[in-house]
Order: sequence, then structure tokens, then C-alpha cells
Amino acid sequence: MMPPALQGFLVSLPTEAGAPIQGWPQYEAVGDAAVWFHGYLAHPAPLRATLNLSPSASFGQIVEAGLRRWQTDTVEHIIGEYAAVVVNGPDAVLIGDRMGLRPLYYAARPSGTVVSTDLAALARETQAWRDVDDEYLADLFSTGMHLGPHTPYRGIRRLQVGQFATCNAGRPRLRGGWRPTTDPIDEGFGAHQELLRETVEGAVAGALSADGAQAVELSGGLDTSTVLAAATGMAPVAALSFIHPGYPGSDESAWMKAALETTPASWHPIDAAEHGTFTAGPELGVFLPAPTRRIINWAPSAAQEAVGRDLGLSTLLTGEGGDAVFFAGLLPWYLADLLRTGQLLQLRRETLRWSAESGLGRSAAFWLRRAALEGRRRWRRGRTLALQPSAHIAEAAPWLRRDYVEGHDLQRRAQVTTTIRAQTVHGQAVVENVLRGAEFARSRHQFPAATYELRHPLLAPPVIDLALATPWNIAVDPRVDRAVQRYAFAGLVSEQVLRRRSKPIADEAMLHGFERHPRWREFLGERPELVERGYADTGAWTDALRATGRIGAVAQFYTAIQIEIWLRHLHHAGAPALLTGASGAVRR
Repeated sequence: MMPPALQGFLVSLPTEAGAPIQGWPQYEAVGDAAVWFHGYLAHPAPLRATLNLSPSASFGQIVEAGLRRWQTDTVEHIIGEYAAVVVNGPDAVLIGDRMGLRPLYYAARPSGTVVSTDLAALARETQAWRDVDDEYLADLFSTGMHLGPHTPYRGIRRLQVGQFATCNAGRPRLRGGWRPTTDPIDEGFGAHQELLRETVEGAVAGALSADGAQAVELSGGLDTSTVLAAATGMAPVAALSFIHPGYPGSDESAWMKAALETTPASWHPIDAAEHGTFTAGPELGVFLPAPTRRIINWAPSAAQEAVGRDLGLSTLLTGEGGDAVFFAGLLPWYLADLLRTGQLLQLRRETLRWSAESGLGRSAAFWLRRAALEGRRRWRRGRTLALQPSAHIAEAAPWLRRDYVEGHDLQRRAQVTTTIRAQTVHGQAVVENVLRGAEFARSRHQFPAATYELRHPLLAPPVIDLALATPWNIAVDPRVDRAVQRYAFAGLVSEQVLRRRSKPIADEAMLHGFERHPRWREFLGERPELVERGYADTGAWTDALRATGRIGAVAQFYTAIQIEIWLRHLHHAGAPALLTGASGAVRR
């Protein structure tokens, strides 16, 4: 029987001296090293020249040479979305792109460490699927995502943002980690517009592939419209969109058409009423590596993949991360920085300006209390600046058992932030938003398309670094959010889209999707794993299923559904299919 297809690679690094290293697929020999590589590198030609490599040198050769040249700083020099394992004698290096957009997972066992870019394969080969990780699930129940090193499985971890690992005799040692320390760029508003335009265009150029057809996900919002405008100036691209006819609260067709009038591209709309949320499932018949949105979006994802396959796509660009790097809806947390650094006169002027110009009808005292005092308090205590969680998790997710909520401290989890720290309160808010955008982008690689790659140019390190280096007086304007983006891309992006001040969410269409497919309610209410495992109360969960969208928060409800379906599909993992022989072995 043929083993299941791998998304990337899987490598077993044994502890026993002299034992062969096993890897799938076959490694690439680079000098004395064996290299496994998955993903892509942005702008590889300058890297080849810098590293004195052949113009035809592979991505694996670039990473191997980069590690020899830059060592611990390699992720700062080699940009892209990738993960790699480089083995040289008894030593191995595990490395990925700085933002971890192509996650690298590892399972440390007594016999050695197994590393993979494919969470499903790693869970199957190590049988880690039999033991779920309560820490990971508790974070999902509280905020919908986990930003740390945990995975859904107790026996599997992942490299964190900016981390790499050295491995000697099969024992991993974690090193590095992202430390956002970019100094502000002290330039005027016009100079920052030019910087932003150049940086985004460079990131999009780096994400476009050298061959094959290419497309952009176009939602009608500013971010995807910006990516589309940048891409069409460099290569022929198509636009893929989901439209929601019949659901005006979710449909953005008019905005998509406005974007395409300014940036003409071949448009391929997908009817989300026909290929909507909850249309497929709930029994999907396959192993699901993690509880993600793909579970409830199985049909729309399949429809998008079918369009991509028909177009012969090799690359699909997204707008993920745009809210973070373009400062969408960011509160004036810089007021907290003025307070903590003793710039009280400036603080007074800014609170008065927000009172007069924000259009929200809030007093200067409100901004002092809400952004300056509360921001300083949250920053000092390591509380989130990105989310506005419910005052009580019991209100957002009333189906969860009270003893589970208290025993796993879900209320505290909803308030704490990442351990990655910026030097300012304003910078910390940007970092948090970036990490959440990166986590969502990362989750989309759990179920990759078979024929094309998803790439996320707005989460490229140069774009993130520029966002962190943009001073508060440029980044945040009480009169309009995303001010730099709106001005920087004037003339390239549709003026109608640039003047947009709001963006609908798809909750209306999603809730109707759940109501249209009652088999989901029946399946979720029949001996639910959430109840069997002590997470949810039987009666409260049944009530939530009957009153969809009217009990608790919609986001928490979707998260609970994803976890339930994932748990019900664990048994599809199967037996190990690779770690049974010596295929692809490397002698040390």
C-alpha cells in the first residue's frame, strides 16, 4: 500500500549513535549535508549572488549556505515562507521563516526526534493523536487561537516565531525567537507613504512565483485590493472571490467590482450560497490534523481549489495580516506611551485632539482613561491589547462547564497576551495583531491545496518591520484609520475602496448555512465529545445548538463546533506508514 501523500517532509533524527536518519521524501545532497526543504524563498537571485552560489542553486542550497554564513541570524536574511532541516554528520538544524508561516513541528521521543511540516503525518507516525493537549484546547475555548508552542497533541510542539533548533544525537535545543526592536523611522507622512508602497510592492514581487498561473484572493476590502493592485503591475494575475447573493450583510460584490474597475483582472467569483459554510460535512471521512475554520468551510475551500485547478494556478496570494500592518481599528495606545514617559503636555493635546476629531463623541477624559491609563496597566501586566474579550467567558460560551472554565482559568487566558514583547505599548498592540494574523495564515496550511501554494505577502518581515518602525503620529489618525495605506495606494487601488470605512462579516451567511443544513445540529448533539470529555454541559450545549447565534458569542460557538468535529475524526488517523523502514536513510 502506498503511504499517504506528505505536505512537505518528515525526518526522524535518532538518538542512537550511528543509526541512520530517515526522511521522506528523499533528501537533497548539498556538499556533505542532507537537506529537506518545504516552501519558497522571496527574491532568491540576490541571495544566490550574496552567498556566491550558482544562479540555478536550489532553495535548499541557499538555506544550507545561509546557515553557514549567518548562523543564528539566518532567518533575518532569508525571507519567504519555508521550513527546512539541514543534517550534517551527527548534527541537525531545524529552521523556518521568521513568522513561522510554514510551521515546523517536532515530537521528541526516547528514540529520537521526529520533525515534519505535516502535522497530520507527524501525529499519525508518532501516534500522538491519541493524547490531546489540554493547554492548547483551553486557549482555543477562551480566545479561538493559541499563540505559543503547543499543538492539539501533547506529544508534538512547534517552533515559535523566529525560533530555530539545533539537534545533536536526536535531542533538540531551541534557540532564538523574535524580538521586535525596530527603531522608529523619523520621516514625514509623505516619506512613509512612499516607504509603505515600495515595501508592499517588494513583498508582493517576492511572493509571486517564477512560473505557473497566479491569482489573488479578492474580498473587496482594502488589503486584498492592495495586493491585487501591486500584483497586476508585475504579472498577469486572476482574482478569486466568494460572493453571497441573497445575504446583503455578507455580500461584497459591489466592492470587488469597484476594485476590478481600477485594477482589471480575470475575475472568478464563487457562489457561497452554493458552496457555503456547513454545505459539506459534518462527517468528512478523513483525519483532521487540527480544529480550524477549514472544517466548517470544507465546501467553499473545495470550490476555490477546483477553480484554482481549472486555472492551472501555482500561487494564490492572500491579504492576511493587512489589518495588523496597516493599523486597522487600532486604538490610540500611544497615549499610554506618552503617559509612561512623562510627556504630559503632549498627552493632554492628543486626548483633546481625539475628543475633537475622532467623530465618536468621546471626551478627552475617556481617551485618557481608556487608552492611556488602561493601556499602561495592560502593558505592564502582560494583558492583551488586541482583543476585547467578554467580561465573562460564561457569557461568551455558556455551554462550557463551570468547573472546566475555572479549572483551566479560561477567564485569565482570555486576557493574557503573547510573551513576545515590544518596547512600547503602541508597538505591543501591533505585535499582537501581527501574531494573530500570522496564526490564522499558518492555520490555512493545515489543509493545503493540492495544486497551488497560498502565500501571504503582507506578513513578510519587511512589511512587519516597517509597521513597527512607523511612529505613532504617522500610524494612527483620529480622523481615519489606515491613513498611510489609503494615501500610499491612491491611484493604484480603487478610490471607492480606499474611501471604505467599514467591512461586513460573514456571520449572516454562516448562520443561515448552519440553519439550512440541520444534519450538523443533529450530528453535534449526538453523544458530543465536548460533553464526554468534560468540556461542555449537555443541556447548555443542546440549547446553543437549537438557538444558533442567539446564545453566547458566534465566534466561540464556531470554535466549539470545530473542536467537536476534530475530536470526532481523530480515529481516522490510522497506523504509522513511514516510520517502519529505512527509506531515505542518511548515515551519520
